[in-house]
Amino acid sequence: MLVARAFNKEDGIEYSDRVDSCTKCFPMINERLIELQKDYARKLLLHVNPYTGLALVDDPAVITVQINNEESAIKGTAELEHVEHMKPYRQEVQRKFNHFLLMKYDTREKLKEAWTFDGVSALQEDENPEECSVRITEGDFVQPVNDPMGSWEGMGSPARYADYMEFGIFINREFYQMMKNYLHSIGVKVPINTSNLLGGAADVYGHSDADVMENNSYFNHPLLPVQGTTFMVAGPMEYVSTNPLTIQKGAGAIATTIPSMGATAIIKGKPFMLSEWNEYGLHPFHSTAFVQTVACACLNDWDGLILYNYQTSEKWDDQPADEILSVFDAYNDPAVACQWGFMASVFLKGLVAVSDKKVDVVYTQDDLKTLPNGHGMLTTMLPYITGMRNVFLDGGERYTGDADAAINAGFLNGADLSEAKKGVYYAWSPYRDAMRRYPDKNRLTFAARDTKEIQPGVHLGEKTLVFDEIEKIAGDGDYREFAGILDQAFKKWEIVPEDAGIVDGKMISVTKEMIFDPDNSRFSLNTDYCSFFSGSPEKNIRLTEKINAEVNNSRISISVLPMDTDKLADAKEFILTAMGETGMDETEMQTGIELMGYEFTAVTMKGKLFADTLEGTISVKGKKATLEILSPVGEVIRTMDGEKIGESVLFHLDGMVPGIMYHLSINEA
Repeated sequence: MLVARAFNKEDGIEYSDRVDSCTKCFPMINERLIELQKDYARKLLLHVNPYTGLALVDDPAVITVQINNEESAIKGTAELEHVEHMKPYRQEVQRKFNHFLLMKYDTREKLKEAWTFDGVSALQEDENPEECSVRITEGDFVQPVNDPMGSWEGMGSPARYADYMEFGIFINREFYQMMKNYLHSIGVKVPINTSNLLGGAADVYGHSDADVMENNSYFNHPLLPVQGTTFMVAGPMEYVSTNPLTIQKGAGAIATTIPSMGATAIIKGKPFMLSEWNEYGLHPFHSTAFVQTVACACLNDWDGLILYNYQTSEKWDDQPADEILSVFDAYNDPAVACQWGFMASVFLKGLVAVSDKKVDVVYTQDDLKTLPNGHGMLTTMLPYITGMRNVFLDGGERYTGDADAAINAGFLNGADLSEAKKGVYYAWSPYRDAMRRYPDKNRLTFAARDTKEIQPGVHLGEKTLVFDEIEKIAGDGDYREFAGILDQAFKKWEIVPEDAGIVDGKMISVTKEMIFDPDNSRFSLNTDYCSFFSGSPEKNIRLTEKINAEVNNSRISISVLPMDTDKLADAKEFILTAMGETGMDETEMQTGIELMGYEFTAVTMKGKLFADTLEGTISVKGKKATLEILSPVGEVIRTMDGEKIGESVLFHLDGMVPGIMYHLSINEA
């Protein structure tokens, strides 16, 4: 309902003369802005389309209603800290936060006592909740991290953060519950989503009143605003050679892959959609990302995928076919358009198996009041290997779920996994609470009973894996050692087969259909129904029992689907797609700005659209075979009869035919 609306004085807003487009946080708190959102929702959803005779509340084409886009009460304030016309709205947020503190603590003296640890108070001398002068925790475009064992002093104190997260959760849930009630009252019948850029536990829980959870996830997203056709991007990174287990080293939780960020917002028992996602094509080899995301979505049984494509025109025929003017408009990116049929078939037909093993990540209510820099550690591994869900405990600290394994989020030292089939314990803090009142010296020790110490500080038993000091193993953002130990436990517990999980640096799904080898820049997908290889070519790429490829390109993505039957082994007709690098052929990359400690690259799109075509040999087992090279819309560009050598037919491709899609027919008679 609310995406980029600007509010102005004609709307009768309460403060100043405008609230700018895409403003976050404040539209969830200010009553006049809330009333305007309800009024807009009513007018939009009840408007009767003169062509269909239906209002949107009755239109079966509407699958869900989203209350607002990328919104939350605990983020979006930092960038407006010094914007003059927004100061009254910031003051309103601070005022309500101070009222919340008074409700909780009653007086400044009691607040100061609660915010004091080891003789140090997080409450500044000039702050008094009775004067509404206690400052908020500033949030950027996602929930900010906060080390539970970080410095107690200053604006980043764990005490201030904990109370502000509690306040933010309250505001989020109050707003969304009210808006859901309103939408249902005007006739909305479809599932309702709250919002969709959820990067931390408090934010996910604060949006948990949604009927369907959603999240947005991007890779190589450029900085905004964009200047012409020049895009400022960190990296850009090559997707197929980016290891999810090491991407956060030196960068922190802000660095993530598409499945990892998506999985952050999954809640057990609720449908989930990746509502915006894309790899923006600023690295010339980016085709891996799209198929890998679809495969992970299938493995984890996600319910929907909406690839983001920002429409640059209201017309269908006034945009150039041979230029990419904006990476936000993917209509002519070959990595998207020419793989679309394969991706749609894989996801909609379920050609990649759903994991039959489930792992629950368990959060206590106290976990929601902090956010370690390593909070995304589990999502860098689990979505690639098995089915992962998040569980938020509302009635105590004991997990009673049915997953094959439960892993505590471990932000604080409180979750009880004693009733789990298998339990993994660790804690980023020795305290059960964010205020450091209640250390728990017994929890990890008790959990480690009946285990063996497999390496210093790591204990593994028939039901339990315990890490005494997780920060020593994973504190620098390199999660490979942690993943290896977790994989060892999963194999001991027979959750993951010996030839799956972490194998020689590869991440292999429990179904054994999906193999990601970032160290060697390779990703492959092999099922009974489809095949895909992407990255640095092996000497011989085995696509099916009948089809192999030897490739001279430095990078290649090849997909195979059967045409005449369901299973590859039974098929005699296939659709193939093969491409190397894609993009604009005169693109320039220059050193860009430095921001937040990161060096950015200025990527300027120049020239004309190109796609690196397959150079090499396709080998087919059979007596006779025909290969048709197709245009993106299926027109035959060239027909090739292969060279018969022994039991195979070989097609030699020099890359000179301008086609990246193929129709292969095999005659075995």
